[in-house]
Amino acid sequence: MVPDRDLEQITIASFRTKDHGIETISIAQGTFPRKKINLKIVKQKIKGKKVNAAVVYPMAGGMSMTFLDDWTMLFGDEAAVRAALEARDNSAHSLNANGDVTDMMASVEQGTIWSVLDADGTHTMLKSILGQASNLAEYETVKKHLKGSRYSLDFGSGVDFNLNVITSDNITAATLSSLLKAGILLKKLDASGPEKLALDGTVVDSDAGKLVVRFKADDKSFQNLLDSPMFAAVTH
Repeated sequence: MVPDRDLEQITIASFRTKDHGIETISIAQGTFPRKKINLKIVKQKIKGKKVNAAVVYPMAGGMSMTFLDDWTMLFGDEAAVRAALEARDNSAHSLNANGDVTDMMASVEQGTIWSVLDADGTHTMLKSILGQASNLAEYETVKKHLKGSRYSLDFGSGVDFNLNVITSDNITAATLSSLLKAGILLKKLDASGPEKLALDGTVVDSDAGKLVVRFKADDKSFQNLLDSPMFAAVTH
């Protein structure tokens, strides 16, 4: 296979499984010389494993691969490929089974960089951002009402960051807004120069059951912020 000639697109996806932690798969689309590949498999006596209706073959480097159709190849670690095939064939839950997450994706997927988190992921993110404020009794109540979160990051004119945390009601969102404002005040005490400027430029509010966080900066200010611990906490 010649990548420059045969490949049109590669999509890389990471996902978490119960038994193996974070897994990564790659999906390559293009025009593949299936007959030549099949002949090479037979000639080298490579044996595949049957996973539902697919046959998974070992590759160099410890990876495995299978063809989903004549134009689509799935490859990655064997456990990751197996998990992906089971989700495709409805033998395991896929992302489509999580309506809360797929609904949130629609409003951010046009962003240059974007992310969607479920309730557990949102709790982990908020705990990192809030710091000491996450130990307050109010947060123990609030975290039970988190439904998910989404953020987008665009670079059309400087940097424009928008984060929405979805909660179950207006009171929860307002309480979370107050906690985050308190967390920002606490972080300012130990913040570095770039972090302090970022905190000063961050707007926190609540709207219709959502915590809303907005941050804008010019290119130079954002470049100084990239390596800060606060930025790492928000974007991981």
